[in-house]
Amino acid sequence: MTTNRIPQAHNHHHLALGTDLDTGEAVTLDLDQHPHLLAAGWTGGGVSSLLRSVAAHALADGATVTVIDPKRTSFEVLDGLPGLSLSSSPHTMVEEISLFHAEMMRRHTSGETGPQRLLVVEELPQILARINGGDQARLDAAVRLLRAIVLIGGSVGCRLAVDADLSALRWFGLGDQDVLNKMATVVMGRPSRQLLSRLGVDPALTSAGRGTGVLRLPGDKGRRVAIDYLAHAELRALALGVIHS
Repeated sequence: MTTNRIPQAHNHHHLALGTDLDTGEAVTLDLDQHPHLLAAGWTGGGVSSLLRSVAAHALADGATVTVIDPKRTSFEVLDGLPGLSLSSSPHTMVEEISLFHAEMMRRHTSGETGPQRLLVVEELPQILARINGGDQARLDAAVRLLRAIVLIGGSVGCRLAVDADLSALRWFGLGDQDVLNKMATVVMGRPSRQLLSRLGVDPALTSAGRGTGVLRLPGDKGRRVAIDYLAHAELRALALGVIHS
């Protein structure tokens, strides 16, 4: 079940995710407490739609958004908007991730915490496939910086939203418990039981329906959510600051 609803109120510190399927309550993510988001699910389950909404929300807040999209299809709707850069080639992916990490480390040293920056990594499994294809050592090294971004970035205004499967989590060191403890997780569809176990998500909460997911915060059991869906025009309007209260 996918709901098509524009959030009625835009809150700089809360990301509207959708509706709790059991209580009917609106579900939001407190970005101060949970700056990083891991999305996992199968193709067509709504992960890309969720990450686009995260990016649009960040742009509306005035954040600088860097998108890594190896297929260059998921974020074309936001391409060209002020504050957003889109990378799809191995060379530019390495460059953008490295620059993001360098800025995070500079802030960590100087004590600065802003302005807000968001790195969105779409299709991490696709990036891993490129690396396994050979001759991508620089890309491999750059993507491994995501681990440090999760562990350090939240305290200095540098956030990460990433789409990954179990193989990618293991390869890049994102499936370790110290990393997962710093990430909110949204599982879409019904991924493998091995992935659900790693993420601490009860398989009984998952659903095959498109646009439905499980939001799990570190330390809790998770809740079933119908994820809000924004059409392309609505995403651009949100990103440009048109949809505000």
